[in-house]
Amino acid sequence: MRVGRKAEAKAKRLVEYLLERIAGNEERFSAWENALSILEGLRFNRKVRTFALTRSIPLGEKTELFQGVFRDAGLSLPEDVAQGVLSVLILENLWDVLPSCRTQLQKRFFFETGQVEVSIESAHPIDAGEKKKIEQLLSEKLGNLQVRANWTMKPELIAGLVIQAGTHVWDGSLKGRLNQMQNELLDRA
Repeated sequence: MRVGRKAEAKAKRLVEYLLERIAGNEERFSAWENALSILEGLRFNRKVRTFALTRSIPLGEKTELFQGVFRDAGLSLPEDVAQGVLSVLILENLWDVLPSCRTQLQKRFFFETGQVEVSIESAHPIDAGEKKKIEQLLSEKLGNLQVRANWTMKPELIAGLVIQAGTHVWDGSLKGRLNQMQNELLDRA
């Protein structure tokens, strides 16, 4: 969805505001990342958008409803910060920039705290000890950044791992190797 420059600038200021409140704290970051994810999930709900945009409903009632959603999800957010974020979201109608806000928040937080997000796909379950070893090796290879690994299991890989960090992909799976061999054979034919 295309978003205007003004909305993007407001989203950037909202992210700056949140980063100041998070102050490098992992728990606060996780709570706000989850809160933005919840709001992002609600952004296409017609009833929610209508409620948020109806001018006859006081802003306090609107923010209280969303804070209730956060509480129901088990999120513990400072009430004043949540009130501020929700007020800006509602008054400025920033629903369409929520995905951008969440992405910007993640990138900036990871950069400021020396972390890198890595996606790791495995063919079979891996125990916690092995995961820790793999994450430590990745950390060393990525300049001693703290690795935030998202592990998923994909049996179609047959064996091995596929690791993605940003635009870099390391395919150490048997499926990847078989595909590579097939391509080499087709090139020679």
